Amino acid sequence: MRRTTMLLAVVLLASLTACGSRDTGRYAAVNPIATPTGSKKDRYLKSAASLAYTHKHPTDAELLTFPPKWCHELDLEHSVEYVLDPDGGGLHPMGQDWGMLLKDAHELLIVGVTVYCPEYRGQVLKDLRSTGGGL
Repeated sequence: MRRTTMLLAVVLLASLTACGSRDTGRYAAVNPIATPTGSKKDRYLKSAASLAYTHKHPTDAELLTFPPKWCHELDLEHSVEYVLDPDGGGLHPMGQDWGMLLKDAHELLIVGVTVYCPEYRGQVLKDLRSTGGGL
């Protein structure tokens, strides 16, 4: 009986720890840090390749222009809403013949920040949660 109680306590503790340690919502799967092999560029582009784009898929060069700009704007203490707003930072991911829905832009932003400036990942997730950005 005591052994069974102890086993149940361990299982319960493990499940509670697992629930509290992961991100919630659709962005939990977007975690390039979980597989830290490869260069920042490779990790970012690999994660970005699985996202949905309108019309055509952007080139690697187009995608690579965004993370340094996002990190710079976050370094200036701007919110995610400001960073992606056309009248703010103007850094919603899009090109001449491609774009992204806002929910996918949020996901790409999280990937870029996670890889290039992980110190801002918590802030980005917090901003998205507070504005109803799908978390």
